[in-house]
Amino acid sequence: MLKKIFTFITLCAFVNVYGMNLPEIGLSADQIFSPAEEQEIGQQFMRQLRQQVKIIDDPEVENYFNSIGYQLAANSENPVQPFTFFVIKASDINAFAAPGGFVGVHSGLILQTRDESELASVLAHEIAHVTQRHIARKVEEGGKISLISVAAIIAAVLAGARNADLGHAGLAAIMAGNVQMQIDFTRAHEREADRVGMETLSKAGFNPLSMPSFFERLQLENRFYENNIPEFLRTHPVTTDRIAEAKDRAEKIAHQETWHKDSHEYALMKAKVLIETTDDLEELIKQLEKSLETGKFRDERAVHYGLVQAGLSLKQPEKVTSHLKWLQESDMDRVVYRHAEIQLAALQDNRKKALELCESALKIYPKDVLISSKYAQLLLEEKRPEEAVNILKELSSKRPDFYRLLAQAYQEAQQIGESHLVMGEFYYLNGQTGLAVEQLKQALRLKNLSFYLASRLESRLNQWETELRESKKDQDKNSRKNKE
Repeated sequence: MLKKIFTFITLCAFVNVYGMNLPEIGLSADQIFSPAEEQEIGQQFMRQLRQQVKIIDDPEVENYFNSIGYQLAANSENPVQPFTFFVIKASDINAFAAPGGFVGVHSGLILQTRDESELASVLAHEIAHVTQRHIARKVEEGGKISLISVAAIIAAVLAGARNADLGHAGLAAIMAGNVQMQIDFTRAHEREADRVGMETLSKAGFNPLSMPSFFERLQLENRFYENNIPEFLRTHPVTTDRIAEAKDRAEKIAHQETWHKDSHEYALMKAKVLIETTDDLEELIKQLEKSLETGKFRDERAVHYGLVQAGLSLKQPEKVTSHLKWLQESDMDRVVYRHAEIQLAALQDNRKKALELCESALKIYPKDVLISSKYAQLLLEEKRPEEAVNILKELSSKRPDFYRLLAQAYQEAQQIGESHLVMGEFYYLNGQTGLAVEQLKQALRLKNLSFYLASRLESRLNQWETELRESKKDQDKNSRKNKE
């Protein structure tokens, strides 16, 4: 299975990042990988991805994108397909689908959208790539690629994540030595994703015309930059004919009088992504303040919320108070405002107030990941680790930073075996399986482990050690072939 994962991840990364089209060999995608195998492959892909790029692991951002993504997925051609939506901190305009329903959107693309329907159109397009099994079908078409080429491709892809010029140079060398490879993207797959994605948009209440209009705007705004076009246009080539065809198709199904209006969360999360990714917060604050003075804004709440987040990021409470007060008085109660209020109290060293605010918020928003995590942090500062453990154990988050916090809580509660196990999960999610294995070995050397905990540790250790052995075998085999 790991060998399948290695080959599949390599080809998917290359296909999605560089738009590669491989020769057809006429097999069924289901004969290559089952949906369960694709899910496992996707999880492995995410672990590798975390080593290469910065993922915005913010529960507020994550909740928003999962909510809009699930709304679309529920109206897709395969509503039982599991999906995970995440945001990569990257200024370029791009989005991609990975096996198992993992859909990534670059922050630059989010900021480029003008409304929620445009953002939904990108997610719907990527969802269609997943439900139509385009990724598996691309791998199926590449059956004649040698393992040597696979190893070279993954090396080029990983190099390209750090240095785009280096990655493209490596890929050029590979293609020059392998006549089977072509760089023309599969237009049939793109058109199918357009068609299926538009139907998903319409069923979910979004205007399907937002898809061709967004792609057309990207194309027009970048028409003079042939050597610096957005990566999204490289991997999702847009032609005049394709846009015209997509518009015609969208108009035929765009039969509603009214479509989905932007949610308030869209503007708030777009503001948060802007704060998370800007290089000059002080300058951005000036721009936001000026927009308030001149009244030039689309959503006043988003401007105030952006200023709140900027002030918190700079640890300058005086920049937060008035804007947070405006939000609380001018808008409905929202969990994001409550979390900002808790952060402000903590920033002002008023831990008692912060704890009270957490307890009050959790009565209205029970098990909210962000509020609960902040509450656990405050409890640890108050030397109340057992309570922190109980709070965190109730959550279902699988973000690496959550596991790290839970490991700290177990450690301070003197539950050392559990701390090592959870810290192992943290390393594993980050693609550092060797460090994960060491954590479990340390735990198994402890005395007086319960039978249940020891069994969990041994089971997880066996799984991770098997993955490491199989990975090493693949690496050694490819190394020998390269030397030949």
